[in-house]
Amino acid sequence: MSRMLVRGIVRIGGLAAIAGAVAILTITPTRTIDAAALGGRHIEPSQVVPLDQIAPEYRSQVAEVIAEHTFHRQGDVDTFACPSSLYLSLLNEPHVTVALWKDLGDSPVQLQKVGPNRYDGDDGSGSSATWEFVLRSARMHVLLARFNFVSPHGNARLEARIVLVVNTAYLKDGKDEPYVQHNVDAYVKVDSRGWKAVARTMRPVVERILEDQVKEAGFFISLMGRLVQTYPVWASEVVSRQTGLDAETRQRFLNVIVQARRPGSSNGRPVVMNGKGDSRRR
Repeated sequence: MSRMLVRGIVRIGGLAAIAGAVAILTITPTRTIDAAALGGRHIEPSQVVPLDQIAPEYRSQVAEVIAEHTFHRQGDVDTFACPSSLYLSLLNEPHVTVALWKDLGDSPVQLQKVGPNRYDGDDGSGSSATWEFVLRSARMHVLLARFNFVSPHGNARLEARIVLVVNTAYLKDGKDEPYVQHNVDAYVKVDSRGWKAVARTMRPVVERILEDQVKEAGFFISLMGRLVQTYPVWASEVVSRQTGLDAETRQRFLNVIVQARRPGSSNGRPVVMNGKGDSRRR
């Protein structure tokens, strides 16, 4: 690919950035839930995630957030060329995915791995979250997050729990090229006291932000997959600098990058532009 223009990547912030670019991803292309058939707003948790596969210490919280959600947003299905090994590496190591993103431009977002499945994140604008994978498989990832927001002047606060579900399908085209298909589903339960008093004015704002973030989160992971395949040297350099990765994980990620390299890929790095105009490979 001789030219690539990546527009609007820096818009991906807040919840989507904290969720590590991995996505606030969800509802499987092969498993559609009809909300009307489920009686309107109520959604049966067992029809969204396999509760018996989620660790007992998280099972009740996941079920509560899904069943009693304040907000629910589904992302559009996104289909893109990407080997499953690369996709899963980006999804399972979100701090690496965020590092790739941050290398393309200035960003206040911070993401730290604090346990085998647990992460702390801060977007630098008042939003922070602690979240962890409570289920990981090739076709489904479930994440449980505790989200906090404090407005710049401290006069507005929001605490919520979020269940993010990543469902994935793997396809091949007529030339046997691998494709990934995914989309995003987010269930949010607001826990803040006094929420009902401000819900009338705050709800439309929160819903709009959540909808934007769900859409952008799905796009983000597919974008990073395309960039890694097109600019493998750049991606390898960024991954090699990640001191938070153990040697085995780092080497596995580097091997995946080499295997995913596209014919005619660049030895340079992508140039991100937010406005109109050409981009140049460096």
